[in-house]
Amino acid sequence: MRRLLTIALLALAGWGFLAAHPGRGPLRQAPATAPEAPAEAPRVVDTKSDVMGPVAPGDSVLFMVHNFAAQHNGAVITCDSAVRYSDYRIEFFGNVLINKNTTYIYGERALYDGEINEARIFSELVKVVDGQTTLYTRDFLFNTLDNVGEFGGGGVATHGDNRLEAQRGYYYADTRQLVCVDEVELRGDEYELRGDSVIYDLAGDNAYFFDRTHIWNSDGDYLYADRGEYRKADTLYVVRRNGYLLTAEQELWSDSIDYYRARERAVLRRDIQIDDREHKVLAFGDYGEYWKEPGDALLTRRPSAVSYDLSQGPDSLYMRADTIRLFTVFPGRWAAEAAAGEAAAGPDSLVRAVSG
Repeated sequence: MRRLLTIALLALAGWGFLAAHPGRGPLRQAPATAPEAPAEAPRVVDTKSDVMGPVAPGDSVLFMVHNFAAQHNGAVITCDSAVRYSDYRIEFFGNVLINKNTTYIYGERALYDGEINEARIFSELVKVVDGQTTLYTRDFLFNTLDNVGEFGGGGVATHGDNRLEAQRGYYYADTRQLVCVDEVELRGDEYELRGDSVIYDLAGDNAYFFDRTHIWNSDGDYLYADRGEYRKADTLYVVRRNGYLLTAEQELWSDSIDYYRARERAVLRRDIQIDDREHKVLAFGDYGEYWKEPGDALLTRRPSAVSYDLSQGPDSLYMRADTIRLFTVFPGRWAAEAAAGEAAAGPDSLVRAVSG
């Protein structure tokens, strides 16, 4: 009887607590959540051939030969023969060709997994062709849904007159970009580039380079940068970090360099240093312009210059101003140009002078 009385008292106390704190009761419902949408099942790989059958009696694995073709995500795959392991996994043998839009991939064997949309192509040399671009490699992985390829074990790509080499990289078919990583070399008709990584824009023939990039142009000039780009249409080298330019007579350092090779003109920004070895002049500033021919320079934003030509005396000459213009004087050239101008004017100039 005492036990029953104790249980009754505890029950009454519990109901009293729940009445005072209604939100803490066992009847409080959890907020309703929207049911998650079921994941979309991968598409079955469509196949066809003239002859097919089980690899072994009663086996679900099928061999397929004669006029074989497969299709998945809009990519068409043809080969001499194939083994179908399931609705999603197929292996291809002999004269393998994978085509998606303008991309064509050639190999001797390939393994396709439709659940992850990836084809791995094997051959002594895998060949990838897209318009004027051709890539050769030994191992190539292509995603038929994202249209992205990945190569490893070394690769060589050609695009017009340009040749690109790298240990590994990625090919983005939709944006027509080739991303190369590790021991990258890019050779064109105007320059040769070596660096850690390069993004090459096949549509515009532009190259974007990153850490430890060395560039030599056809005139023998050398350019170093840790970030920048090359725009072929303007023959413009754009350096955005740790720029260094070396010519036959000058050295230039700057955080940012825009080098217009066709005009032989450079625009420099921040922490500029110029060493003109031919004329024994050091120049500094935070903004400047440089002309390779005839070797002139314009400096603003805290410019200064030091002449260390010891043939003019034992001391160096220091200069500072709001703006400094360094230019090269060619007395012989100027005299010849003046004489040529007077000869071209002829006697008419004398007549005009007398009549005036």
